[in-house]
Amino acid sequence: VLANQPEVAQHMLNIASSDTERLVRLVNDILDLERLESNNVTLNRQWSDTAEICQQVIEMMEAIAAKSQIEIISNVPSQQIFADRDRLIQTLVNLLSNAVKFSMPHSQVYLEVEAITDEMIFRVRDHGRGIPESNLESIFERFNQVDASDSRQMGGTGLGLAICRSIVQQHGGKIWVESVLNQGSTFSFTIPNRI
Repeated sequence: VLANQPEVAQHMLNIASSDTERLVRLVNDILDLERLESNNVTLNRQWSDTAEICQQVIEMMEAIAAKSQIEIISNVPSQQIFADRDRLIQTLVNLLSNAVKFSMPHSQVYLEVEAITDEMIFRVRDHGRGIPESNLESIFERFNQVDASDSRQMGGTGLGLAICRSIVQQHGGKIWVESVLNQGSTFSFTIPNRI
């Protein structure tokens, strides 16, 4: 049908491909969340270095941040943490990805880690559009997005923060957000640092 209109055909293929990728992400996120919430995931806890973890996360995010003209700033000290390294990386990538997506070009996103008594506090801070106070609690629920149009425009599934919450809770930690509209948000979570 579109043999004589290659530009239209290519455009339609690009849309189909993009929608297919989004659906695959959605299905994978749903499966991941179901496994986490039904406790079918056994955490592979081991001692890891926070500086190495954060460096790996930043390297994974560099291309996306550069494309969005966002600088990721991190000065994480080398400290040992007893956690599931892969799940910790998954959580940080998700939070950094959101921070980059919702930040203005030519701004910074900060990744910080602080040791307090027997737990580590991780923070991802941006100077983005912020979250209305009425959404601060519900933002961690499944399919919850501040703006419904974000799913299409930003490519999210609305499950990332619910997955982060499940991972943090499985570690025995807690996750929360502080935000001011048009000034930015700070997502923080704790991981108990004990065997």
